[in-house]
Amino acid sequence: MFIDHIGAFLIEPYLMSQGVTSVSLFLANELPQGSAYSLFYQLYVVFRLIGRISFPIFAFLLVEGFLHTHHLKKYISQLGLFALLSEIPFDLASKGVLLEFSHQNIFFTLFIGLLCIASFDSFDKKQDSRWIILLLALLVSELLKVDYSIIGVLSIFIFYYFHDRVLLRTLLNGPLFLMNLTAIFSFIPIQLYNGKRGKQNKAFFYLFYPGHLFLLYLIRMIFIA
Repeated sequence: MFIDHIGAFLIEPYLMSQGVTSVSLFLANELPQGSAYSLFYQLYVVFRLIGRISFPIFAFLLVEGFLHTHHLKKYISQLGLFALLSEIPFDLASKGVLLEFSHQNIFFTLFIGLLCIASFDSFDKKQDSRWIILLLALLVSELLKVDYSIIGVLSIFIFYYFHDRVLLRTLLNGPLFLMNLTAIFSFIPIQLYNGKRGKQNKAFFYLFYPGHLFLLYLIRMIFIA
C-alpha cells in the first residue's frame, strides 16, 4: 500500500509536473526525453504493480476479523470512523485539496464491504431477499467512487461467502484482479494462512494509513509543487 502510494502520489505528480500529460501502468504519453524521466516512469510502474498485491490481503483479513470478532458493532464503527478521518489526508495526497469527492479512500471500501457481509450474515440462509444487500453494496461503492469500487466489495463478499471453499474463492477472486496482474500473487500468502490469528496492532494500522498519506502530501508540496 505504502509503495503503491509513493508511485501514485509522488512519482506520478512529479512526471506530470515535467510535462507528462498522462501516466498509467502501460503507457506514459509525451514522456520527456532523458534517462531520468525514463527511470522515474519505470519506478512508477514497479511501485504501482507491487502495491496491487495489498488489497486482496486487506479484503481477506477484513473477513477474518469479521468472523472472529466478539464486538461487531465496535469493529464496524471503528472502520467507519477511520474512513472519515482518512478522507482529508487521502484527498490532500491524491488531489492536493482538503476535500474532493471524485475518489474515496480504501477504508470506505472496507467499511461498505463489512456492512455488506454483516447485514447479509444476519439474514436467514433461506431468504433470497438477502442478495439485495450485496447489490445495494455494489451500487453504493460505485456511486461513492470508493477505491477498487465494485471489484473491491465483491472480493470481500467472495472471501466471506466462500470462506471454507478455499479453491473456489481463489478461482472466483482471481479474475477480478486480472487488470492488476500482480494482485494475483497476494493469493499465495492467503492460501498459506493457517487460520490462527497472529499478533495484532490495529492502532498502528489505523494511524499509519492517514499518517503516511499526510506525510506523502508534505513531501509532494515541498519537493514537487
